[in-house]
Amino acid sequence: MHWSQYNTLFHTERLGHYCYNALSNTLIELDEAHYGLLEGCREGQSAPGAVEDGFLGLLREKHVLVQAGEEEDVLLVRRHRRRATCFDASTLGLTICPTLRCNFRCPYCFEASQQDGGFMSAATQDRLVEWVAEQEDARSLSVAWYGGEPLLAFDTVCSLTERLRALGLAYAKASMVTNGYLLDGAKIARLGELGIASVQITLDGPREVHDARRVLADGGPTFDRILGNVTALTDSGWDGRCDIRVNVDKRNLDGFLTLRAELLHRFEGKKLSVYPGHVDVLGDQAYDTCSCLARDDWASFALELARHWVFTRGGLHPADGADGTCVATRRQGFVVGPEGELYKCWTDVGRPSMMVGSIHAGETITDPVLVARYATGVDPYSDPRCRVCAVLPICGGGCAHRRLLAKYEGREDVDSCSLYRTRLQDCLESYIRVKRSRETCAALLRPGTTAEERPAWRVISPAPEQPPAPQGGARRQAPRTTTRTAKEEPCHKKM
Repeated sequence: MHWSQYNTLFHTERLGHYCYNALSNTLIELDEAHYGLLEGCREGQSAPGAVEDGFLGLLREKHVLVQAGEEEDVLLVRRHRRRATCFDASTLGLTICPTLRCNFRCPYCFEASQQDGGFMSAATQDRLVEWVAEQEDARSLSVAWYGGEPLLAFDTVCSLTERLRALGLAYAKASMVTNGYLLDGAKIARLGELGIASVQITLDGPREVHDARRVLADGGPTFDRILGNVTALTDSGWDGRCDIRVNVDKRNLDGFLTLRAELLHRFEGKKLSVYPGHVDVLGDQAYDTCSCLARDDWASFALELARHWVFTRGGLHPADGADGTCVATRRQGFVVGPEGELYKCWTDVGRPSMMVGSIHAGETITDPVLVARYATGVDPYSDPRCRVCAVLPICGGGCAHRRLLAKYEGREDVDSCSLYRTRLQDCLESYIRVKRSRETCAALLRPGTTAEERPAWRVISPAPEQPPAPQGGARRQAPRTTTRTAKEEPCHKKM
């Protein structure tokens, strides 16, 4: 048995001693003696025979200590699962843009040059329904409404929804990304029948900040009307979830927590979340790129938010099962433009060079090379740099679009890595602090109890199904808050 390359062994005076393994996504708390044993293992020493079997068994089970070839086998299984997901044809995932036109002029929007587009014609709608029906292997259909501003073409959303649901496929709950300005009472009343279970709306700060960034085509303000529509949405009988995205850069960084506190107070008890999105223009927009937060600045911002408990998990603990797949990498995942053009990534919409096909073409896929690049060309398990990275199992390779730009377009300025590559220990410490605080609070709420002596070692994430054993073997997810984590946002998030 030898020390896994996916281990992170660390300690602090305040928090204690820990070992984290990215392959199993397991964090183990240790006493000083067991920490010393693992320090020896890290330096190439064999585990002493006197160590209790339970501890050694845990190290083997969680891949802290591995046999030759074991890590490669685990990655091989994950690579197989990734490919199986990518090439699964049973679910057809469509992001439909009924128009690329928008009533806003947000300076950082990656669709800033596409604001004069038309609307999806009746003929294209007919063909889209036919094309979906032709996907013989599909058993279910998921739909996200996007744009431009999809509410400018709300009649198309309604008619296409009715026709697509009539095809007999299992219709998953739909979602919509909208700026919220046109989300009036009449449209809200129809969201349920349209199967729209989540709506993402953007507010970029308090009124004065938002109205300097997200303006109408004529330069007019938008904050008050959007907030009024959000209020109408959450007060209605609609049973869905409203996600408020705040696009963050250096210009509005300081206002996020203020806006979040105001919104959560105003909408207390509602199905509403508030989360930050990273403004990252990739150099394609006229927006001042110096205003964007660099990767390390974004990581520092996310860690600062963790100190305010602005996270579902109570910290920046890595998520389980990162496989690096998204609509761009999946065989049956497409973004459909208003002319019936097909793309693989939301950020490609409106760029003719990034079209992979058209529903009007005899052979739908007209650029199989671009499809293959997204599906397998940017596979992190085939990338020599990723294969030696200690956080590959929890990163999954990052954004496929960014990887494609770096690999095939020579964009050396584009980095697809997650914040875990450089700030993993900081992220884990944020999780530990919140967990400790919650354990302390829980003890204080149980009158007559005393603090339990900490065991020699215990798994603190993921939480074991049973209480810890006395000798040291001792959560799943922390109680849900109303805010998502601020890990790197997928590229498909609308700005």
